[in-house]
Amino acid sequence: MITLKKSGDRVRTRDGGQETWHSFNADNPFDPAHDGFRSLECLREEALAPRAGFQFLAPRNVEILRYVWRGSVTLEEPGGGSVTLETGECHRSAAKTGVSHRVVNESRTEPASVFQCLITPDRHVLQTPPEKRRFSLAERRGVLRLLVSRTGRDSSLRVRQDAGIYSSILDPGHHLVHELAPGRGAWLHVVKGRIQLVDQILESGDGAGLVEEPAVSLTAREPSEILLFDLI
Repeated sequence: MITLKKSGDRVRTRDGGQETWHSFNADNPFDPAHDGFRSLECLREEALAPRAGFQFLAPRNVEILRYVWRGSVTLEEPGGGSVTLETGECHRSAAKTGVSHRVVNESRTEPASVFQCLITPDRHVLQTPPEKRRFSLAERRGVLRLLVSRTGRDSSLRVRQDAGIYSSILDPGHHLVHELAPGRGAWLHVVKGRIQLVDQILESGDGAGLVEEPAVSLTAREPSEILLFDLI
C-alpha cells in the first residue's frame, strides 16, 4: 500500500525569516499523519532567510538528525558550544532529557534549508557526543547513499534504532530500486524535483509511505533529490 502526502497537505508555519513545513506534526491532531511514520516521529523542513534562526525543543529520549540541503546553518549547543553544518552534511545528537537547540543561518545574503528528523529509539538513548558527516554530491549521485543506520555501516551515522536513512541525487531518467525486507516500511520524501513512484508523480515537498510493499521503485523525471527512510 502506498499513501501519498502532497506538499500542500503539510502543516506550514512562519515566524519572521523562518518558514517550516511539517510532514509530521504532533501538535496538530487534525493532521492524519501527525503521529509520524513508524519510528520516524518528526520530519520537518526549515527554510531560513539570511540571518534568521529558530529555537527547537526536542522531547526526551529521541535521536535528533539534521540534514542541510541548501546553504549552511550554525547549531548552538545547550552547553555553549556550536557547530556549523554545510550543504550535504548530516548531524546526529541524542536527547536523553528534553533539550533546546538554536539553529541560525549566519549568512547575510544566502538562504538555508535544513531537514530536522526525530527518531524514536528502541531503548533509552545514551548521552553520546554529537557527530556530523559530509556526504558529497558525487557519492550520492545516481545511488542511494546511506546516511544513518543502527550499526554505522558504510561510514553512516549511528542511531539506536533499526532504521536506515538514505539520500540520492538523481538526473532525469535515473531509476532506483530499494528492496524492503518483510515487515519493513519506507517513507520517501522529495527534497526537490519530480519523481515517478510506480504510477504516481511526486514533486518537491511531496512524501509517500510504503507499507507491505516489496520494494521502493522510482524514476527521476527531472533533476531531483530525495530522502528515503527504511523503518521497522
